[in-house]
Amino acid sequence: MDRPPCGGKHQVMMHALLASHAYTITEADVRTLRPLKITLLWVCLLGLPIVAFWLGGRLFEAIDVAKQCVSESKFAQLRVALLSYHEQHGSFPPTKYQPIPNGPVHSWRVLLVPYTDVEYKKRYSKYDFSQEWNSANNLQALARMPYFSYFSLDGAGNDITNYLAISNGDDWPAKKPLKSLLITRGKDHFLVVEYPDSKVHWMEPKY
Repeated sequence: MDRPPCGGKHQVMMHALLASHAYTITEADVRTLRPLKITLLWVCLLGLPIVAFWLGGRLFEAIDVAKQCVSESKFAQLRVALLSYHEQHGSFPPTKYQPIPNGPVHSWRVLLVPYTDVEYKKRYSKYDFSQEWNSANNLQALARMPYFSYFSLDGAGNDITNYLAISNGDDWPAKKPLKSLLITRGKDHFLVVEYPDSKVHWMEPKY
């Protein structure tokens, strides 16, 4: 049986984003896509009971459809954040960021926090790059970040990221193929994979 559409016309826009490896983003694009990503998440989550009914009560199929929908939304969020970062800094973020020589190393995901929402942008100002990523101060500053975690029915695991960056020299994190997104801007590129079985804390400078 064909799966029902995820988000109607919103899904068409999302597929257009995910299918293109080279995409030039403007401030207007960012303003348009930020409310869109919120809409997609609500469509996916609130539409789950409707999809389950449409599939004749086959809940597991409905859950799979919802996961696919949320997965697309998450990749779109990452695309917008990474391209916004590139727009401001002229490059994609380093996968491992060490601002102080011989000092603590931090994750690329932390560097994207200012490009998520207003609340976390304010909390980002309390993050101290002179401390380890898992210091008490930094964990408190950016605790329970939902943007880098995969769809979870029980709401658990918000501190575990399912989105990993693969750079030169990194081993493939799984023994199987993973859904991936390659983002390019000029000669720059950034590869992100979705790893449902990840155990990596989203702030940890690993992948």
